[in-house]
Amino acid sequence: MILSPFVVLISLALIPSCLCECRFPEFLQTEGEGPSWFVTYQNNKEVSITVNHTKMILKECKIKAHSPCRVYERNCAVSYGGSRFLVREILSDRTTYEREVTYRCIQFLRRSKSVVQIRISRYYSENTSQTLCNDAHLMLDQYPMISREHATEVNQCPSVGGYDFKLYHYGEPAPLCDDIFLPLRIESDCTQNEGIKLYFRRRNCSNIFVGRDLKIHPLQTEPVHLRCVASWQYMHYTFAVVKWRGTPKFWCIRVTYLNDKINEMFVYFSGICPSDNKNYERMLILRHFKTHYVTGICADQNMKCSYHHCSTYVKDRCKLSCALCEPDMEEQSCSFPQAFNGHWNSLHPTTSALEISNGTLKIEHLNWECVESKNSNRPEVIGRRALKLKFSNGCYPRYMCTDIEHPTSSVLRYRTGKELFWPIDSIDEVCEERYFDYHPHIAETSGIARTSGPWIYFISDSPEYVHCNLPWYIPNAAFFEMYDNNHRLANQGCLSYDNDSPGHVLHLYYTFKNLKKEWSVQLRKTFVCIASIKLIGENDVLITQNLDEGVYMCWTFVQDRYRNYVYIFSAEDCGNGTNKQLVFYSAQKYLVMLVLSKNSTNCDFIGDEDKIMTRRSDDTLSNLTENNIGSRAFRPHLGLHLLLYVILLSNLR
Repeated sequence: MILSPFVVLISLALIPSCLCECRFPEFLQTEGEGPSWFVTYQNNKEVSITVNHTKMILKECKIKAHSPCRVYERNCAVSYGGSRFLVREILSDRTTYEREVTYRCIQFLRRSKSVVQIRISRYYSENTSQTLCNDAHLMLDQYPMISREHATEVNQCPSVGGYDFKLYHYGEPAPLCDDIFLPLRIESDCTQNEGIKLYFRRRNCSNIFVGRDLKIHPLQTEPVHLRCVASWQYMHYTFAVVKWRGTPKFWCIRVTYLNDKINEMFVYFSGICPSDNKNYERMLILRHFKTHYVTGICADQNMKCSYHHCSTYVKDRCKLSCALCEPDMEEQSCSFPQAFNGHWNSLHPTTSALEISNGTLKIEHLNWECVESKNSNRPEVIGRRALKLKFSNGCYPRYMCTDIEHPTSSVLRYRTGKELFWPIDSIDEVCEERYFDYHPHIAETSGIARTSGPWIYFISDSPEYVHCNLPWYIPNAAFFEMYDNNHRLANQGCLSYDNDSPGHVLHLYYTFKNLKKEWSVQLRKTFVCIASIKLIGENDVLITQNLDEGVYMCWTFVQDRYRNYVYIFSAEDCGNGTNKQLVFYSAQKYLVMLVLSKNSTNCDFIGDEDKIMTRRSDDTLSNLTENNIGSRAFRPHLGLHLLLYVILLSNLR
């Protein structure tokens, strides 16, 4: 007997109340107007999906076709837990105004923030009770739903390590782009969530892989870099949805293992993630993975080098076997200056702490080793060193030059050159000036030194104060107008400091005129100078710590014919180049700008007013010396920087 829709609604109402509280999962919900989810099928069809609370709107269109799109909705009827839902599906025909109502069960399998798969039942013209959501009725849709809103996320890839491999078309025994001395190569997640890098050695081989997508984004240099958007296991396979920057599409890869080692990798460029071994449109297969361990510059590029005579072609690939290099001469250990050793806290929120110990530098959880060539002289720059990152998983070594300067006892400033991948010619190559070239992302670059940044500043665990050493044109007390980065007047007051010994404190007084039209102090902020850095051709950097909140800040100074200016930045922006760039081309980044009046008498009252103000800051300062300034009362935990920054910014204004 076929039930009427009215009877079906009654039957749903009789289901226990705990099952009737039906709302689609939070991770599916659309922010804004949508659509937020997309599924691209192999038969030239794309479905866009918008999810709002209990309703899901689907728009199904043929790509590059003139036929009208189908629009239908799924209403959440019953939730059975485990992201399984009985839905009422309504398809409306815009030409006949007829509505078709069916029921089906859907289970949502979250693979990452931006990738969801569904298991779905056949549709029925009536509700067939809870059995519709049994496993026997659910089939996996092999095309995942992709959220383009969150598709910039990075996740772990299915494999870790470096391998030589061979590339195949489905069903063809002969490998593609095969070369005995230049094998194709893959490196996957050598460092955490780094992604997959494919080295095809020759341009025509890269074209085979990226195919027609190359027309969208021409491949300039190797490698082809894939970012893993999601990774999961299903049956005896490991799947991943990956993204190459050269195409708006998402690809799927499927990996199988044999004895815990990678055996095969299928790449599906249509985006399907199948669990069968059928031939699909646009797919390639990676097989015959071999690990080739390399530990230093002097090594062969192929494991077969020792079996061949050293002809001209072979010598270029087999320097070790052909006795063209000596490992002990090409690469030796070195060390950093003793003053660099220790634990340094980053002033940049996206960079972790820096740890230096003799010949090792650790940053972002990676241990880089200091290396040098026995045949070369030490670089003229005392803090410039070549670094090597070694792997034990088959990934090739990497080399990088680091520049470290130690302007004060409490501060390091740090930058790195371009990261180089083995093979390279020599250690001397790593620290060539061209790898430090800096191209600011601005339209106007006049007066910008290409090698002026970006730098990252680090503070020692126990910072010591220094003389503030302000420019000569900044008076001991100067009246200021404070503007935010929208050029709105935020405050008025006085900048005051003592240039005599020890001269390590700055005060910002926020002032107002009382009922007697006399200037009075509303608030005082006290800053201790941690570093005063004078660098030829770059910005003079003053790094301070607010004594009350503990926040580090960066100050720079400019003068013209009529005014003196003080720009205050968050500490993370201190290393962004020359003074001209920092002030004028990073104008939207400064926290506040102080416009100082010349020859003003508005701050003459500060000395008398200060005597009756709270002495909290002064009492704290009296206990500070160059040896104990790192005391707990002075130095809050750096993990509070962001919170304290917000507090300080609100007070600055």
